[in-house]
Amino acid sequence: MLSLSASPSNRVLQIPELLHMILGFLGSDNASNARVCKRWSEICLDILWTDVDDLHRLFGILKPLEKLEESEDAPYAFVAPPDADDWRRFHRYSRRVRRLSFHADSGPCLSPTVFEDIARTRTDISILPNVNTLSWAAPLPLAVIFMHANVKRFVLWLPDESQTRDSPLPFFRDVASRMPHLTCLDLRTHTPMHSMEDDMIYLLKNLVKLRKVVFPRFELTTRIAETLAELDELGCIEFQYMPEQGSGDLADTQVFRPSLKTGAFPSLWDLSLTVSLSDGLKFMRDSSAPTNLTSLYFDSHLVETPAVVHELLSILAETCHLLESLGIITLINSANTPPSAEVLSFSTLSPLQNFPNLTIFELIHQNPLVLTVDDLDQLARSWPSLRKLILNNEPAASDNSSLTLNALLPFARHCPELEQLGLFINASTADLPSTYSTDVTSASHKPFTKLQRLSMGVSLIDDEGAVALFLSQICPLSTEIEYGVTWETDALVEVPLIEEMADRCTKWQKVAELLPLLTKLRMEERERNRLQALEAKDLRMRNGVLMDERTVGRGGDSCVML
Repeated sequence: MLSLSASPSNRVLQIPELLHMILGFLGSDNASNARVCKRWSEICLDILWTDVDDLHRLFGILKPLEKLEESEDAPYAFVAPPDADDWRRFHRYSRRVRRLSFHADSGPCLSPTVFEDIARTRTDISILPNVNTLSWAAPLPLAVIFMHANVKRFVLWLPDESQTRDSPLPFFRDVASRMPHLTCLDLRTHTPMHSMEDDMIYLLKNLVKLRKVVFPRFELTTRIAETLAELDELGCIEFQYMPEQGSGDLADTQVFRPSLKTGAFPSLWDLSLTVSLSDGLKFMRDSSAPTNLTSLYFDSHLVETPAVVHELLSILAETCHLLESLGIITLINSANTPPSAEVLSFSTLSPLQNFPNLTIFELIHQNPLVLTVDDLDQLARSWPSLRKLILNNEPAASDNSSLTLNALLPFARHCPELEQLGLFINASTADLPSTYSTDVTSASHKPFTKLQRLSMGVSLIDDEGAVALFLSQICPLSTEIEYGVTWETDALVEVPLIEEMADRCTKWQKVAELLPLLTKLRMEERERNRLQALEAKDLRMRNGVLMDERTVGRGGDSCVML
């Protein structure tokens, strides 16, 4: 019998790295685990204090905090200024903090005197010396005491113009001088760039180690792009749609014409722009434009024509041979039936066949695409490594589609790595077969192998059961059905259209509910058929052996003398 010290579980707990992984799943329970032994104590305290989003909790270690008044919203302050002994005790915990996040609007309110007392009494210039990520959504001057050269990532919520008229330049000077080694700057604000462009240019010019910048929409202006082009290590420029990221002024990016110098963007591989496709086209045609991009994303404020889309795809096919991810999002402002000249067809998208490394492609346009299953088959054959395809699955003009459910089959057949697929189809008139194949190797209905999300947008649908039955043939059990739109519906004032889309979403929701059960039944049916086929094969083999023995037996009855 093994002793306790020799048991496998005990040996695991002797390895610090494995113990850290195990305790990392226990969350606040580590406050109790820290009392088990000295070894556990150090690891548990590291886990408890790695991420701090409550300064009241952190500063409470330094000195007790109490409310200045009896009111519910009264701020907290130190009962007395911290002394040297307090700072020695605080250091045991402060050195463990790696990520600090402070949102003034959440959690207990701290009086400005708390920050003043800390700044005045601290014994080291860096009160959290090992912090590498600082997220700040509070009065800007208060952040200065947490800044030091080891901070690599800075997430900053700039106050809106309505909240302050002060220039951010003094604060930006502190950022540049105190955190010179920043590699990631994530700016979140609703302040338009034109009101702080000079100050932002100063900041970006002095953060020469930047590798990634994240802006709100409409903040990457011509002058900002020209400044970023000179940063040698910058690899990623992106924006985010999430509300907390904020949004700038569309007028600031309506004209985007940066003048690039030779050698611009030497390390850039990921670029996202909120510009018109015509300006994006001119930018990519520049002889100094970045050509080593692997990810490129356009969000246009215009309803783009097929000619511009085709021209952009053509120039990208010529210049960006390493492109793996491409997104083209255009404005949606009308649900009227478009003239044929404004509809994207296979000829518009044909340059896509010249992107052999493409793994992600997303296209959103207000008009539905005019494609055939053969067109999709050609595209699917061109992208054997495709992982995500969103092919305009949510057009505003959505009365009809040239595609049926059979449009899914080319991607199941030719794209084994596909994880997300989005198409706008007419599942109401789809040629749903009356009989269904249970053969996994069937060429006509080869199933997806890795599909996780099927994004149907506002696709037309009538019979939810028949659609779910068809999808159960080709979708893995883990596939989720997505539906609805991601664009703003404010421009679509036609109430009947919105009601029609809502009705379709209700039906697709029913498909999403039915699909897992039908897929599971389909899998069980295939397994039964597989076992029956094996049993039939075994019976044929046994029958063959018996027939052979019978033949040999008859030969043994001959009169040939030995």
